[in-house]
Amino acid sequence: MEIDRKTLKALSADTRLNILKSLGKRRKTPSELSKELNLATSTVVEHLNKLEEADLIRREETGHKWIYYNLTEKGSSLVKPRVPMNFIIVLSVCIIVFFAGFIYYVNYSYMGSQPGIYSSTNEKSGDVQETAITSSRNITNTTNSTNLTIP
Repeated sequence: MEIDRKTLKALSADTRLNILKSLGKRRKTPSELSKELNLATSTVVEHLNKLEEADLIRREETGHKWIYYNLTEKGSSLVKPRVPMNFIIVLSVCIIVFFAGFIYYVNYSYMGSQPGIYSSTNEKSGDVQETAITSSRNITNTTNSTNLTIP
């Protein structure tokens, strides 16, 4: 989009910028704009004419008594700049990779540090060894068929 002298002149007034922002939400009549901006309808119409000359808005006659104003492509690009599709794709991929890494970290970094009791039997002596694993240290209780050892 090329910004020419008419466009710069049209954008030089705060009221016209407010009109463009308002029309960025939806099409409106001069009377709706005047109520929204607390200006006289004749003042709003003058500003609308300047914006129309700069090709920032277009006049829509619907066949009824109301005349609506809407943004042109040029006006829309000033009020609502489009985000390039490449940026959206790269951002989406980054978010997916971040969450995948986070899930991997949560699942695999804490493996083995969760409390639990594991039993094993010594085949030669018949002793049962129970190991309680906590996040800070291992506690081992050894039980023999004849002796009971409690640490």
